[in-house]
Amino acid sequence: MSYKYVCLLFLILFISCEKQEYNIMEEVENLHNQGLFNRADSLIETYLANNPDLDDKNRRALNFEIERGKRIINDYLLTEERLISLLDTRMEDFNLSEFQMWQAEGRFDMLMINGEKRYANPSASNLFFRYPELRSRKRNKNTRSSTARLTFALAEKLKKLSIEQPDPIRLPRKCKVVQKLRIAPGIIPANETVSCWLPYPTIFQTQGPVRYLGASSKPIWIDHASSAIRSVYLEEKMPHADVLEFSVSYEYTAYAYYNEIDTNAIQKFSGDEPQFKIYTAEDPPHKIFTPGLRQLASNIVDQEENPYLKAKRIYEWIADSIKYSYAREYSTLRNISEYCLNNRYGDCGQEAILFITLCRISGVPARWQSGFFTFPGDEGMHDWSEIFVKPYGWIPVDTYMGIFFTSMTADLSAEQRSEMRNFYFGNLDHYRLVANKGHNQPLFPPKKHVRSETVDFQRGEVEWQGGNLYFPDWRWDLKVTQIL
Repeated sequence: MSYKYVCLLFLILFISCEKQEYNIMEEVENLHNQGLFNRADSLIETYLANNPDLDDKNRRALNFEIERGKRIINDYLLTEERLISLLDTRMEDFNLSEFQMWQAEGRFDMLMINGEKRYANPSASNLFFRYPELRSRKRNKNTRSSTARLTFALAEKLKKLSIEQPDPIRLPRKCKVVQKLRIAPGIIPANETVSCWLPYPTIFQTQGPVRYLGASSKPIWIDHASSAIRSVYLEEKMPHADVLEFSVSYEYTAYAYYNEIDTNAIQKFSGDEPQFKIYTAEDPPHKIFTPGLRQLASNIVDQEENPYLKAKRIYEWIADSIKYSYAREYSTLRNISEYCLNNRYGDCGQEAILFITLCRISGVPARWQSGFFTFPGDEGMHDWSEIFVKPYGWIPVDTYMGIFFTSMTADLSAEQRSEMRNFYFGNLDHYRLVANKGHNQPLFPPKKHVRSETVDFQRGEVEWQGGNLYFPDWRWDLKVTQIL
């Protein structure tokens, strides 16, 4: 055998080994997409056993793929029989033939889980969200929206105040908040130490001050006031035969933001601004400038050069083109912006990440902001975004509310809904509680085990020495009471 041939053989073997190591993640993803989770787990376990010298980063990544598979399965628990029953309960004049037609058209998120047909848990609700023509058949429907009327009244008040007051920060709303996280008996062995992180309001121009009222035990750590992912860290022992409850209570003040933007005053970026350098960059895994996203951004923005108007075009495209939909858990998705674009639907956070990504591609600094809606009687998790424009600084943009007033509410007149759609590009109500200013942010003290929510931080996080506790293992609750 010649020396040249031996070298060539070693080169082929080297490339083959490199390709195998690189492609195992791709192969696992393909198996997950087919619902072959048992086969994916076996592949990972065999690979790890055969590669004892694999570095910690890649080992953790592969172990998370096993965890990701379990989480995806948890998001697809509906059998066909159960989905049909739900639709029959919620829809007038429902029949099996139309269900079969909808299924053939791909209207449901369906996956063969290890050979068994399963549907995404919110499939019944999402049918009404994604296909507006079916909403008239929804039983017990409520076409009026207190949220729409409440925010419209607030927007009108803000516009009047803006004539008298130049400051865009207005109308303080003070609230008391109690957030709880409960773990049932039997989830963790008795006397084990349990660690818990609960969200706590960060302080910035439209939120603060915050007054701590109490917690289920003395906090070991409360993050600094300007933290991008502020939390209260608690530790408690798991009781023998009782629920373990973590809680924190506080008062905080939220402010509405309203500013009349003069588009002629908008300045172009030099490219040296810190905000431009940081917030127009890719941020894997969910803000990647794929060819499809680049082309879409180019098509939307076209020849526009004004950064504010670029972002406005993107906001309007999303309001017109993306449907709201309940979503899979974010940690199960590999690229949220691409997922939202490819499906043409998503929840508030997925819509926000798509908006942010398209803005960044277009040279408009954009970032994430999230926490909770605090509408009276309608509190819940919510995500939105901010863009940076000179000379105004960071201004809020809520893509979900743009979609809401475009296609989700029949309340208000067409003219009023259009007005509110415009309002939420650059302005914001005071029914917010902000816990995150950026996603994929690290908690402190650091978690030892993988987080339940790898992107956001709203419900809280909990773990013990045996591992992370995922969402089905506990319950959370948020109560908001307006004080002033």
